[in-house]
Formats: sequence, structure tokens, C-alpha cells
Amino acid sequence: MTVIRKAGPAAHRKIDPALDDGGGPGYNVQAEKELVGRARELQPLLLKHGPQGDKDRRLPNEVFDALTDAGFWAMAVPRRWGGLGTSARAMSLVGAELAKGDGSVGWVYTVLHGSTWVASLGPDALQEAIFGEEGVDHPVICAVANPPGTIDEVDGGYLVNGRWPYASGSAHARWAQLGVNIRNKDGSLDHGGFAYVRIKDITIDDTWHMMGMRATASNTIVAKDVFIPYAQFYHVAKLGLGGHTPGKRHVGEPSDYWPFMPFLRATAHAVVAGAALEIQARVTEAAQRRPIVYTTYTKQSEAVMAQGQLGEAAARISAAVAVTLKNCDLIDQVGLTRVPLTPQQRALSKGEGSLAVDLLSQAIDQLMFLAGSSAFSTSNPIERLYRDAVFGMRHTANLPYVGYEIFGKSLLGIEPNISHPDFI
Repeated sequence: MTVIRKAGPAAHRKIDPALDDGGGPGYNVQAEKELVGRARELQPLLLKHGPQGDKDRRLPNEVFDALTDAGFWAMAVPRRWGGLGTSARAMSLVGAELAKGDGSVGWVYTVLHGSTWVASLGPDALQEAIFGEEGVDHPVICAVANPPGTIDEVDGGYLVNGRWPYASGSAHARWAQLGVNIRNKDGSLDHGGFAYVRIKDITIDDTWHMMGMRATASNTIVAKDVFIPYAQFYHVAKLGLGGHTPGKRHVGEPSDYWPFMPFLRATAHAVVAGAALEIQARVTEAAQRRPIVYTTYTKQSEAVMAQGQLGEAAARISAAVAVTLKNCDLIDQVGLTRVPLTPQQRALSKGEGSLAVDLLSQAIDQLMFLAGSSAFSTSNPIERLYRDAVFGMRHTANLPYVGYEIFGKSLLGIEPNISHPDFI
């Protein structure tokens, strides 16, 4: 299949010359280098607005506008729709850099670009509805898969109903990607897929009152008899995620062949790794000047045990980063070769991802002991980084005990496994 460079209204979209590589067949390396640098440059702004985001439980408009101006929403958009065509590794690196300034920002960025990517896998009509919208540079899509709502077929489309909690990024999204099942005339339900609903057509209940990731606005989306045309439903149960039917026109770029959950998982782990790296940097700097009270150490850095603990924590973080980037590279290779991951490769990726989460959890715990009680002050940026990291690790897709079981069953040849293949 050939790559369609751009289509419809997207043909008129302007791309920053610093980010446009001319539409080569691989990944946009030129854009990747620039965007990682832009994410790093935004860290002071994110740090400045972090307390306000925590208080408001949503990203401040200044922060979201900065993300938009940097061009981040074009990263997951295929070149055929005026996007940048960047790699999974690049998206992970940008998410990690943003998380160093504010974990909630890194999380929202990761969720929104992940949802955008999923939409780009859909049928031609869906892509045209989402990416071909007149007057919109790049769509911003939040997403919730569970618990699934329902759709009922009516003339010209469907009625969408349901409640979807934890809609991260919903405060700034233009679209919502909502997991739904199909309700038949007799009331029975069939497996469905994703309904794409404009944010202006739904209600958002203010339910997000959590310890961590406070600024993600992960509130509850409510839809009551919201009409969508047929084109705004992605029948995943029939088409699969990335299942490209013969004759499909809007397909052909590397990201069209990425495996679903491995990509979403690796980019999420990168956010936690970014927060951990920033905690490490701050603890290392503080160790050069803070004493250990009730001892003869005038600087924590003089204590051999502290040196060892810091080294062990840093090694764990480094190993977690290496595993995460390894899995990103595996995803990117699939995009280039179009050779799908085997069930065994998926299970290994899941198991390694679980190890990355374990390593990050252990490292952050060690670092917080070194940081001392003052690090838990709400005036200390470490406190927010800590809360966001430990919260992000507990997302259902990241739970180590689930990942280890999936990997163990794969090694033992136990079938079926406990998750659908697309979710491993």
C-alpha cells in the first residue's frame, strides 16, 4: 500500500519547517530531535504552573497552549493528514521530558496522542471525519475504554449512552473516544468498539478527586442519547485494532502497523520514568548540601550508605528506561517491517514492562527515604512528582502482578491467556 501524503482539508495545513522532513518512508527523525528539545525547554513553565494545575485539577490553559504551540499534537497524526509521523521512541522521550516538569502534563500528553493514534487506525470514513475536519489543525482526543457504554442503531447512525470515568485530558479535548458495546433490538449486547463523540455534545461530571495526577482532569464523561453518524463508530470487534481491510485508502505509514497495547504501555512507562529521573536529580543535588541530623555528617553525600542507596536507585531507573526504550524500538521495528509481534513477543513485552514498573517503584521509594520528610511538603516539587509517579504506576495496564502472570502463562504455553491478544 502506498502512503497518502495528505487528503482533503489537511492538504492546506501548515507544518513548521523545522519539523517537516518532506514525507519520507520511515520516521520523522528531524521532527523528533526538535520536539524532544522543545519538551525540555518547557520544563520551567510546567514547574511554575504545577501547583495551580494541582489546585484546579486540570492543566492550566497556559500549559496546554504551550503544548499546542510546540506542535506535540501533530506527533501521532500520520503524514497523510498533515501530521509528523514520529516514532514511538520519540513520543516516549517527549513524554518523559514533560513529566520531569510535571507528571500530570506528561500523562495528559501521552493519553491524548495515544487516542489520536488509535483514531488513525480506523476506517477511511472515521479518519476523514476526525482528521479531515475543516478549520482544525490537529484533533485532540481523550479516551476511555471501560466500562463500556452502549450504542443503539437509529436512522443514519447510533445513539450513545453511558458513563466513562477517568477521562484524562478531557478538559482540553475536542473529541472523546468511548468504548461501547452494540445493543441489539432484543436488548442483548454484542462486542463493539469506539464511538467518537464531540466534547460539546457530552457532559463532564467533576469526579476527579485523587491523590496523584490531580491536574489530568480525569473526570467522568456522560453521554445520554447522543447521536453520532455511522462514520464516527470504529467497530473494533469486527475490524480489529490495526486490521486493515482490502481497499482501505488511508493506510500505509509505519504507525498504522504498531501493536496496540505495547505502544500505549511503553509511552505510559516513559512518563513515570521521567518523573523518577527528576526526583533522582533533585535528591542528588540536595545530598551535596543537606546534613544528616543527629549524626556527624554535614552533607548526606558523605555517607557511604547514602551513596550506595543513590547508586542503586539510579541503576534501577536506568534499567527501567532501557527496557522501556527497548520496547519502543520493538514497536518501531514492527512499523517499518509490517511484521506483527508474535504472542510470545507481546507477553515478553508485558513482562518486561512489569519489571520496569517494579524497578521504578523501588527506586522512587529509595529516593524518597534519602529525600527525607521535607520532600513531602506541598511546597516541594518532589512531592508532586512522587504522587504522580506512584499513581501512574497503578494504572490497570501497568500492574506488575498481572503482567508477570501473563508472561508466565505464555512461557508455560497455557492458553487462553488472561487478556485478549490486543491487550497484551
